[in-house]
Amino acid sequence: MRPFKTGTLVVALVCTLGVAGMLAHDFWLIPNAFSVAPGSDVIVLGRTSSTFPTTLSAVTPDRIAHARLLLESGAEDITSLSVQSNSLRLERKAPRVGQALVVAAILPRSVPESPESFRQYLRLEGAPEALARYEREGLLPTTDIVRRYAKYAKTLIQIGRDGPRAFGREAGHPLEFVPLSDPAAVGAGGSLRFRVQLFGRPLAGARGHASVATSAASDRAHHEATFESDAKGEFTVALASAGLWNVRALYILPAPSGSGADWDVHWATFVWGIGGPDN
Repeated sequence: MRPFKTGTLVVALVCTLGVAGMLAHDFWLIPNAFSVAPGSDVIVLGRTSSTFPTTLSAVTPDRIAHARLLLESGAEDITSLSVQSNSLRLERKAPRVGQALVVAAILPRSVPESPESFRQYLRLEGAPEALARYEREGLLPTTDIVRRYAKYAKTLIQIGRDGPRAFGREAGHPLEFVPLSDPAAVGAGGSLRFRVQLFGRPLAGARGHASVATSAASDRAHHEATFESDAKGEFTVALASAGLWNVRALYILPAPSGSGADWDVHWATFVWGIGGPDN
């Protein structure tokens, strides 16, 4: 596959600035358990905030474009969606033995913005270099615009013991992470390589974050690291400790002509667990 180049486009680094009210929020899928028995309930919570893995508010079921369980071959829809406290709850029975990806996409939303508020959005989402580049190239708006955003999430679970592996399956999301080796086979002290894709093609120069929440951290992220994908759209995460891991990024680009928006923002996350009694 030919990789996307950043060129006049931009991957904006997700950051945690002290202006939470103005920042957008990542969307994570976090299972109640990373290993379940066949026929038991698979319960996954959709959490939304700017600090992994906390949640501030629930995405309501009507905002979900799709939720699916992807096995090594085939896919099954997740139709049991509800709100549990301040999280979205996804639930279905675990099918046959093997690894499975739980994936979900949130429907796009549009936000009208002034030229200055769009500039401020780029600043707050950690994209000063993009702001400078767009300004230099004359692409920044001078009149009111519509910014459209959508979010996509993936997590990995094990049903029973062993069985076919599903970690490399693609969800078909506009922006997504694909592990290049099995996350379940890598422990603390190892490393895991990913490919980040835009519309199914490797995305070169993608910037984002990786972090882990350990049991000792009381749900606070530790070992925060940044990454930038290479010419093949690939990057490596060093797994400094056991715990609940995630990678996340967003991508901002001009919307297609006639789409009803001026700019599109795609958010993507991938969550997995390694080691420890909670995983």
